[in-house]
Amino acid sequence: MRDQFQLLFALQQVDDRLRALALGEQQLPQRLQSYEAACAAARQQLVQQQVTIEQSERQQRVFERELANHQEAIRKTQSKAHEVKTNKEYSAILAEIDAGKQRLEMLEDQMLALMEATDQQRQAYRLHEQQEHVAQQALVEQRHQIQQEHETLRRTIVAEQERRQQTVAGLAAKLYEQYQKVATQHGGRGVAQLQEGVCSGCHLKVPPQMVSEIRLQEQLFTCPHCRLMLLWPA
Repeated sequence: MRDQFQLLFALQQVDDRLRALALGEQQLPQRLQSYEAACAAARQQLVQQQVTIEQSERQQRVFERELANHQEAIRKTQSKAHEVKTNKEYSAILAEIDAGKQRLEMLEDQMLALMEATDQQRQAYRLHEQQEHVAQQALVEQRHQIQQEHETLRRTIVAEQERRQQTVAGLAAKLYEQYQKVATQHGGRGVAQLQEGVCSGCHLKVPPQMVSEIRLQEQLFTCPHCRLMLLWPA
């Protein structure tokens, strides 16, 4: 029976490793989420910056048309100065020309400010572009690393599954059946060891007489509290 108990404990260890490996495999894709979020955020910033630049460029074209219209209006007004016959009319034309030039100067200042702002926006766009590139590179590298880790995990899982099959092959059928039943009821845990008279599964004390009998390793006992299969420490 001692050999059977040793196999039983070895089976529990293999199953513990398999559960841990399966959990690690499930968690691998989660590690990509922060990288994918960073890429999405960088892309969104880039798109928003592009929209801002396009708006500024449209506004700049509006200013250009308005400037051209004012320049043409001033030119026409100036041409009328040669046709006036009275000082009053001449003074009115000069006032109109002066007002037009002031308006033109104001539009030119606004146009210059807009051009400077657009240049700054383009610089910001290039910066966001670099940030997106860095985020994309980090995502690619992380995907590659996770793929390698996944392949390593799969190889380890296959090796552990083979080890489990070999262990089960040496176990008595009834013992394995009982282990499976208990493990199913306890989330994969079927075996516990005695540690100074305490069950390692539920951490409650086991009656002294049962401890003595378990120590003999002649028959299988289950914990009176949690029903795990109790084994004497190897």
